[in-house]
Amino acid sequence: MSQSYTSTLIRLLVSFALLLCLSLFLQASAQAASDKIHYTPEQIRDLGFEIAHELRCPMSVNQNLFDSGAPIASELKGQIFLMLEQGESKAHIIDFLVQRYGEKIRYQPSFSGATAILWFGPIFLLIGIIGFAALLIREQRKTATTKANNHE
Repeated sequence: MSQSYTSTLIRLLVSFALLLCLSLFLQASAQAASDKIHYTPEQIRDLGFEIAHELRCPMSVNQNLFDSGAPIASELKGQIFLMLEQGESKAHIIDFLVQRYGEKIRYQPSFSGATAILWFGPIFLLIGIIGFAALLIREQRKTATTKANNHE
């Protein structure tokens, strides 16, 4: 093979690789743009209220965004409805607000190593109580059986 044929072949392969990368990039960006959801006004209202019920107000103690009258709650509800109108998903909106305000904005924390005790703690506590009660009942029965055998 000649030098010019090899360099032409290399240029052709490089061009093909660049075109492939460009097409993949354009496809990914088109898919990201099409990930937007088109909601009806009723869906926006219902989903907005649902999200507002699931999130805590950063200013009001033990109130969700829906019930709170704090100015920040009104601002966040507006942000939720704006994002829904822009076609954002419920998960994306909640993730956005969690990044902005922290995990404490959720009424139900997401599962992680730090929150594992919140998720499994009640179950382990219940199992422990049932186990303790079973041992206590067994000891009482054993004691009652021993007393009954001693009286005979």
